Amino acid sequence: MDQISDLYKNEAKKLLPDKNYIGFSVTQGNNYRKKSWPIEKFIILAKKVLKKNKVPVFFIEKNNINLINRIKSEVPSSLFPELLSNLSSPALVTCLAKRLEKTITIDNGIMHMIGLAKLPMIVLFGPTNAKKFSPRDDNNVIILDSKEIYKSSDISKISVDDVFRNI
Repeated sequence: MDQISDLYKNEAKKLLPDKNYIGFSVTQGNNYRKKSWPIEKFIILAKKVLKKNKVPVFFIEKNNINLINRIKSEVPSSLFPELLSNLSSPALVTCLAKRLEKTITIDNGIMHMIGLAKLPMIVLFGPTNAKKFSPRDDNNVIILDSKEIYKSSDISKISVDDVFRNI
């Protein structure tokens, strides 16, 4: 974090000035492996987080407007900080992550950027290898792997309650 420009750190503080934020990274880059957890489950989880006086913060690419609009309509108080910034960089994602209390993510590129912030994470795995691809910070990372829990590579077998118990 020391090597990241203050420009990104200040932008993150402006975009997420308070506390009690829970991050969500919900999309995958390559669709050839089904490693996305159903958006319906992320929405239910975000609503449960709200009931605990936490603010859901979503990391979703700006061009994914249909998904953003769906989440906004179902969880109106959720935040999408990258939409409010002219900056776009892995450094900004890492600095935003530093402002979070915890993050729930699938196995994706954003997970690795968030992992650099060294904050508590819950990482959901299905078909991919958790031992190979999970962040290496054992003290802050909880891995929920459908292969271990449900003997299935179907990530959607992981329940909302499985995740919520770890928040």
